[in-house]
Amino acid sequence: AVNNYISYHINNDINLRTIYIMGEVSNARLSKGHLYFVLKDNDSEISSIIFNSVLNNSSFLPKDGDKVLITGSINSYSKKGTYSLIVSKILEFGKGLILEEFNKLKEKLEKLGLFDKEHKLAIPEYCNNIGVITSATGDAFKDIVSTINKRYPLATIYLYDSLVQGVDAPLSLINSIEKANKDNICDCLIIARGGGSIEDLNCFNDEALAYAIYNSNIPIVSGVGHENDYTICDFVSDDRAPTPTGAAVRVSKDKLILLNDIDNLSNLMDFKINNKLKSLYDNFNLLCSNYYFKSFDKTIENRFNTLDSIINRLNKYNPYEKLINYSNSLEIYNNNLINSFNTLVNNYENNFKYLIDKMILVNPLNIIKKGYSIVYKDNNIVKSINEVSNNDIINIKLYDGSINAKVLERKNNGK
Repeated sequence: AVNNYISYHINNDINLRTIYIMGEVSNARLSKGHLYFVLKDNDSEISSIIFNSVLNNSSFLPKDGDKVLITGSINSYSKKGTYSLIVSKILEFGKGLILEEFNKLKEKLEKLGLFDKEHKLAIPEYCNNIGVITSATGDAFKDIVSTINKRYPLATIYLYDSLVQGVDAPLSLINSIEKANKDNICDCLIIARGGGSIEDLNCFNDEALAYAIYNSNIPIVSGVGHENDYTICDFVSDDRAPTPTGAAVRVSKDKLILLNDIDNLSNLMDFKINNKLKSLYDNFNLLCSNYYFKSFDKTIENRFNTLDSIINRLNKYNPYEKLINYSNSLEIYNNNLINSFNTLVNNYENNFKYLIDKMILVNPLNIIKKGYSIVYKDNNIVKSINEVSNNDIINIKLYDGSINAKVLERKNNGK
């Protein structure tokens, strides 16, 4: 009855349905697909069980000595008066949490396209100005400088001193990337640190840092940790090297290879120049053996004779002479035209004067001057006595004026 009472209260306690416990694994053993172990700390321990359904879906199999973080619930067994921790989720403490957050962030940024190849910048073939974002006191910077100086001593190295571990490191790395882009003097950037634990490298799994790398206008090579270490920085960078030294190799040309290339190009240039000179020399010899060069004076004489013939033909058909002839003809035609025009104008002028004189002779005004007059009735010329009646008002037009009069009496041919 006591066990049942205790079991009832434990199994129905809401505070024990979902709990989080950190501790060390001890006495781990598999039985029928289930994992039984003791979770303990310095002061206490609790029996724990991971059923096979949970164990099969877990990427982590705990063993003795592992420090773990467990999500689970408390379940009591009334028959034995005991209780156990039933595990629903188990992570390796530290590494397990970091990996879980790493995978979540990686999946998120991958879906957003930050890792896509089309967004990555090409690393220049010759990087003469190389920016290094790392700790000034770390071995990574020394290895990078040593490697570049050995391989490509012509390069200038710019250090952007940054924190590479701890909670303040992401912001420090972001500030260095932004400063390098603002300076705009580097052909490429290396972001690097030496090897370390997953906790040490976790600052390179920062989302804001990922966006700073993605938005950089200068191509970035990641050289973080060792070859087997992967961070978000590796995926979002324009290129990834397994180590800081590898990153230095990626952005620098080997001077021995360059010297060999120079020798090869020099030999190729010599070969091409010699071939060109030989070809020109052969052409020269061929020209010298040509008839025209052997009889150069005769050839020149023939050419001059041909030239004289052409000049004579040109003079014969010289358009300038034709232009002079045409110009003379044009002047004659122009004079003839002017003379004809003047004659025509004089004729018209004389005829006009004749018509004027004739008009003057027949002008009724001139006749009126001699004492004649014109009679109007209602603005019409009166031509007959029959066109007026007694008491009609008539207008008599004289040379120097007019008279309005009233007809008192008509007389027709003395009647």
